[in-house]
Amino acid sequence: MRWLLSIMALLTILVGNASNTHKRQSSLLKLEPFEQACVLIRHYETLHTPRHWPTIAYGHVVKAGEKYQKRQYTHAEADRILRKDLSTLCAYYRTYGRDSLLLACLAYNVGSGRIQKSTLLKKLRSGNRNIHKEYVSFCRYKGKIHKQLYRRRIMELTLFFDD
Repeated sequence: MRWLLSIMALLTILVGNASNTHKRQSSLLKLEPFEQACVLIRHYETLHTPRHWPTIAYGHVVKAGEKYQKRQYTHAEADRILRKDLSTLCAYYRTYGRDSLLLACLAYNVGSGRIQKSTLLKKLRSGNRNIHKEYVSFCRYKGKIHKQLYRRRIMELTLFFDD
């Protein structure tokens, strides 16, 4: 229960400029899940600068043939790119039903290729919903557990996974 309170405290930060904690909590919880995912991703991803090329906006990696430029994107432009990418990933994982948004959020951060080969996806395909350990295992950076990635995985599970 204590971790749930910690999650709720962090969620209040994500919503932003409401006048008190209760309003911020209820504001985030009133959002549709897709909107919650966008808030969460914007919180954890930085608005990339041209020096991060080929990564732009809120973590979009420019692929061959895409017509993006090496420049600074505004928050509004970055948000449109995020929404397009997340929608595409949700459609890609739509066969997983209620878990499509959870998988899309993870894929947005780590890439679909890593998920396709994962134990996480094998478990979900087989109907096994005991995936907490496998999901949070995607919190490593350069081989070490990264606290922010761990928090992000917990937030995603809390918001988008109902077991």
